[in-house]
Amino acid sequence: MEPVVRLHLFFATENDRAVILRQGPSKHYRMILWHRDNDTFEDGQWLKHKIHEERCDLSPDGQHFIFFTLDGKWWNDTEGAFTVISKPPYFTALALFPEGSTWGGGGRFVDNHYYTAVGGHDLIGLDDGLFRLFRREPTTKCPSGLFKVDGSCAKLGKEKAALAASNDQPLSRTADLDRYDTQGGLLYRRTGGEMHLIRDFTDMTFEHIRAPYDERDNGHMETHKTTWHPLGDER
Repeated sequence: MEPVVRLHLFFATENDRAVILRQGPSKHYRMILWHRDNDTFEDGQWLKHKIHEERCDLSPDGQHFIFFTLDGKWWNDTEGAFTVISKPPYFTALALFPEGSTWGGGGRFVDNHYYTAVGGHDLIGLDDGLFRLFRREPTTKCPSGLFKVDGSCAKLGKEKAALAASNDQPLSRTADLDRYDTQGGLLYRRTGGEMHLIRDFTDMTFEHIRAPYDERDNGHMETHKTTWHPLGDER
């Protein structure tokens, strides 16, 4: 019996980039970067862990992706479930926040620089140019109530502050969704009342792909800032 394939779509809101999470078999995921202006694709890394798609988000410029995944290795530095920031189409972590259960986890982008993420302290520390936000009681000096890791106030407008606190689906999950449809591993574009096939992603098999920003030594995986990595030896 052929494994069921599903496609989960995330749209950048500032350009024509999109991320596709191809799922199948159930706990095998491949991240694919889709350039919608010319329907070209960058087929990226695979991850053999459960991803909670409803807790993922793509930055407005399509440069960074937040995902929440479960590997069940509760004894590890990640505590078995964790939130990650990566660069599409790769799962390799720029930042990783251990959660320890599936009750929480995940995150969202407020804009291209600020994001919220559920979990503990970052284990990787490579998310340069990005700032994690924490919500606290508003003060006269920080009316947004949003603070960076260093304790300084994130001076965001009311709209972005509301977005950081929202429980609604991220815009990347809903923007332009009416223009496309998926059926199994098939991606379609809606034009009027008709459906036009863009690409069939059904026939894909796992392969080792290394992210170009992966700083780990080829022969000594433990030389990185932490001995743990979300892909292990799956590069």
